[in-house]
Amino acid sequence: MEPTNAGRAANDSLAKIQIGEKEYLVDTKKIPYFESFLSFQQKAGQNTTPVPVHGDIPFFEVINYGASNGFRQFFRRMPTQLSDYHVLCEKLEFLAIDVPGDRKISDIMRDFRVAKDDYDKEERREIKGDKFLARDSAFRLLYLFLLGEFESGARDSNAAFNGTLFVVSHPRIFRYRTRKMVREAFEERFIVSEKQRNSLDKWRITEPSSEGWEAGDVTTEVEDDYMSFDSDWS
Repeated sequence: MEPTNAGRAANDSLAKIQIGEKEYLVDTKKIPYFESFLSFQQKAGQNTTPVPVHGDIPFFEVINYGASNGFRQFFRRMPTQLSDYHVLCEKLEFLAIDVPGDRKISDIMRDFRVAKDDYDKEERREIKGDKFLARDSAFRLLYLFLLGEFESGARDSNAAFNGTLFVVSHPRIFRYRTRKMVREAFEERFIVSEKQRNSLDKWRITEPSSEGWEAGDVTTEVEDDYMSFDSDWS
């Protein structure tokens, strides 16, 4: 008799899994570790319960939501402590979630630039930038700062600074939590020159009195083109 797919929902990639004390609906395509976990249980004959059980994973509720709804969601749901982001990123790696997606910092910078609104003079209409992509890639940048490997010290440090400066200097695209955590991750990973610190300090990162407005994905304000990031800012 063939073993049953315990925990599997109607959609083959969705599975009910108990993580610690709580039950979750997990998309195993988005969190590949659990695809292997369920496959192993089935082959080993361990899928004897209606809902597979796995040990507790720190921040799994946040991880499960962010994996399905965009990495930008991590900034909105995590505490603003860099130590917690270390734990989060280590668990993302453990769960085989490919956060960078082969992106390097130069690719992330391109993601940032497409967030800017543009104006089509011929059609006389505004073209909205892709802020979802930029905000997701801000987390990719933080992830690289915490877990990424860099080949060239000076060149990578300068690229990392440019990425960080873009984030902190665009408050209409990136909100308080994103700007705060990206800057802290950059300063932890790299040696920051006095010139770089002065440039970053021009953009104050202050906690808003109410963070309710951070939850929305849509930014309606037109983003100013503050500066070009093609030059060497180190």
